[in-house]
Amino acid sequence: MPTLNSMQTTVRKAVIPAAGFGTRLQPFTSYIPKELLPIGRKPVLGYVLDELQHAGIQETLFIVSDRKPQIQAFFGDEYRGDNSSLPPLRCSYVVQAKQSGSGDAILCAEDWVAGEPFVVAFGDSLIDALQEGSAPLRRLIAAFDQRSAGAAILVERIAREKVFRYGVVAPLEPREEYTEPFALRTIVEKPSVEEAPSNLVIAARFVLRPAIFSILRETPQDRRGELNLPDAICRLGEVGAPLWAAPILENEARRDIGNFETYFANFVRFALRDPEYGASIQKIAEIETRKQQKTETEAPFASPNT
Repeated sequence: MPTLNSMQTTVRKAVIPAAGFGTRLQPFTSYIPKELLPIGRKPVLGYVLDELQHAGIQETLFIVSDRKPQIQAFFGDEYRGDNSSLPPLRCSYVVQAKQSGSGDAILCAEDWVAGEPFVVAFGDSLIDALQEGSAPLRRLIAAFDQRSAGAAILVERIAREKVFRYGVVAPLEPREEYTEPFALRTIVEKPSVEEAPSNLVIAARFVLRPAIFSILRETPQDRRGELNLPDAICRLGEVGAPLWAAPILENEARRDIGNFETYFANFVRFALRDPEYGASIQKIAEIETRKQQKTETEAPFASPNT
C-alpha cells in the first residue's frame, strides 16, 4: 500500500487568505501583519509555507490587503524553506480590495487557480504536529483525491462547551472515534451547545475543486454582509458534491494566532522547543513562576475600607 509520502496527488496549488485586519492584536498589527508575527524563530506564515511545501504543494497565492506589503517583501517570488532537497514554493500575490469574508477572499483566487483543485490554508493558523508538520494536510489531500470529493475539510475535536465559537461539522454517519476520513452531511456555523451536531470543528485547512467559485457567487452574504466559505461548501454539498473531512489526530493541533492569549501561549510553546535556547527559556519560566507565586502568597490583605 502506498504511503502518504509516496502518493501522487492532483493538488499542487494553495491559496493563503491573509488580508484580515488583526484587530484583536492591536497595536502590533498597526505595524506588522499578524501573519508575520514571530513564533519562536519564524513568522507564522513560515510554518504555513513549510507545511505546504512538505505536502507537495508547488505554487501558492497570498490574498493580501493593500495594508500588508510586508508579506510580499518578506517572501518574494519563491520560498525555499528549511529543506534544500525540496523544490522552492513559487509565490504570487493578489490584493483583496475590501475584506468581506473568507468566501470573498477565495473569489480573488479564481483566475490564478485556472481550473485546478487547490488547498486553502489560513495564514493566521499553523498546524502543530510533533512527528511531521505536514502530515494532517497530506492526509486531507489524500482523502480529497481518493474519495473524489468536491471539498475536504481538516477538523479538530474540541470541548463541547466551546462549539458556539466555530463552524461545526455534521458527519454523515456519526461514530464513537474519528481517526480516519469521514463523509460529511453539512456544516453548522456557531451553533448552540445543545444544537451542535458534533464537537468536531473546522481547523483552517480545506481542499476544494474550482466548482466552488460559481457556488460562491450564488451564496448569499451573512447578516454582517460577509461571504463565508463554509456556507458555500454547504451549498456545494447540496448540489451533490461529496463532502469529506480528515481529523487532526493525537499529538497534533491547530494553533491559532488570533489574540494575545493564543499568541503568547504559542510563542512560549515554540520557544521552549528551541534546540539552542529551549532549556534556558524553561529555567527562566520556572523562576518567574516561582516569583509570581511568592508575590501572590505574600501580598497583604486589602483593607476593608479601601
